[in-house]
Amino acid sequence: MRRKTLPGRTARRRAIVYTCALVALVAYGLPRIPALQHGLGGSFSVIWILFAGLAIAANLYFVVGADRERSRILEERELFTSRSAASPVRRERGRA
Repeated sequence: MRRKTLPGRTARRRAIVYTCALVALVAYGLPRIPALQHGLGGSFSVIWILFAGLAIAANLYFVVGADRERSRILEERELFTSRSAASPVRRERGRA
C-alpha cells in the first residue's frame, strides 16, 4: 500500500509551524546545554544538536517541495509501467 505523497495546504502550513517551533527551541536551548567537552554532558550536547538539526532539515525539505518532485517522478514511473503492462507482450517461439 502506498502512502499519500501529495501534501495539502494544511500539511505545508503545519511543517512551517513545526520548523518555526524547532528554530525557537534551538534558540532557547542552545545556550543552556552543557559545553562541548569530553564526557556525558558533551555527548548529550552533540546528540541534541544533531537531532535538532535533523528535525529542522526534514521539515525544510518538506516545505521546499522536494517531496512533490519525488511524487511526480513516482507517478511518471507508475504510468510508464502501466503502459508497458497494457501493451501485448511478444513471446519468442521455442521459449516457454
